[in-house]
Amino acid sequence: MISQMLKPLLRQVKKYEVTPMQTATMPEPPHEPEETLTLTDLLRSAPHVTTKQTCEQTLKVMFSYPEAESIVVCDKLHRPVGLVMCGRFFFRVNGRAGMDGFYMQRVVKLMTQKPLIVDVRASVSDVQQQAEQRAEYFRNDSIIVTEQERVLGIITATDLRHGYRS
Repeated sequence: MISQMLKPLLRQVKKYEVTPMQTATMPEPPHEPEETLTLTDLLRSAPHVTTKQTCEQTLKVMFSYPEAESIVVCDKLHRPVGLVMCGRFFFRVNGRAGMDGFYMQRVVKLMTQKPLIVDVRASVSDVQQQAEQRAEYFRNDSIIVTEQERVLGIITATDLRHGYRS
């Protein structure tokens, strides 16, 4: 009796019989090129002083920006002419002959006179090469990045070596 009742149901099931699913191959997504690192990815802001400012004034700027590794020295048209690495500058100004000898001197006396200055469009690998070719004493100095000869910011040597902002 149950089999009699199930026959109509079995006919309906056969009518809607499911075939094994066919596997559809999806086209692979287009291969996106790896993102290339640019100087703007590594760029940091940096305080600026002018060539007319004294070491005392520069020291005040340094204390106003305690997180800054360096201070860019600019001319009156905001073009970079030198670099002050904060740690080196602090020790020199506060050393034995420091306070009396340097406070009233212009910052150009203690700045790095030929820092590495690069255009923002330069490739990271080119800048890394240039940075490694610097004299050993200057290898950890910041790199000044410009656009149309005006300061955009700096890149730290550590960020450049590791390829990311630390």
